[in-house]
Amino acid sequence: MKTRLFFAALVAAIIPAVALAQEAAPVKPWTPEGMTLWEIFKAGGWILVPMLLLSIVGLAMVIYYFLALRRDKIVDPAFVEGARRLLRERRFDRVEMLCNASGRPIALILRAALDARAARGPSEALAAREAAESEGGRQSTMLWEQIHYLMDIVVVAPMIGLLGTVVGMIRSFSGVALDVSAAKPILLAHGVAQALTSTALGLCVAIPAAIFYAYFRGRVNVLTMDLEAASTELVNRMAAADASTEPAATPKP
Repeated sequence: MKTRLFFAALVAAIIPAVALAQEAAPVKPWTPEGMTLWEIFKAGGWILVPMLLLSIVGLAMVIYYFLALRRDKIVDPAFVEGARRLLRERRFDRVEMLCNASGRPIALILRAALDARAARGPSEALAAREAAESEGGRQSTMLWEQIHYLMDIVVVAPMIGLLGTVVGMIRSFSGVALDVSAAKPILLAHGVAQALTSTALGLCVAIPAAIFYAYFRGRVNVLTMDLEAASTELVNRMAAADASTEPAATPKP
């Protein structure tokens, strides 16, 4: 009986105390507000600077590739049509002037074939074809080397992010181990936030760069095939024009 009275008195004393404590310190309602985008970037620390530079360089490359890797910049239809007409008329001097005025990759290939023709003679069609193939391979390599700079950003950005991750983890655990007076969960959380933000920044730069690299790789592949087809056609037309101007062989008596 006495035990029951004791527990009843204890409960009667606890309930008002809990209610008083709730009135004195009301619980702040939860809100879905979190870190802003700028706060997330600032959590990455020094890693923000190289990532910002890489993103600017990558954006400049993408804009340049959209402007440079076009069919009229590589295989100019106006140049091809003009070269066809001049080769049909066997006006090789005008074709050379057209190549010098254009400067497009297709013009440089045809110019190499014309130089080989001038050096070896009109009858050496094989030498002109070999010169055109050599220059075509060089122009194709230059196209591929341009977009490889974008792949370098794809490789470098995650590595810088990984470096920031390692630095953030070292900072986190060294702070927990050395600073015994500070709140260890706060130090640990700050270092982990920097580490994860660095990784996220590296991926945010690398993933779009990889997508654009895949797109431009397909475009360069198509342009290379168009360049090869157009140059082969023009060199064959030049060889056919030379063959038609050769004097016919006189029959033996």
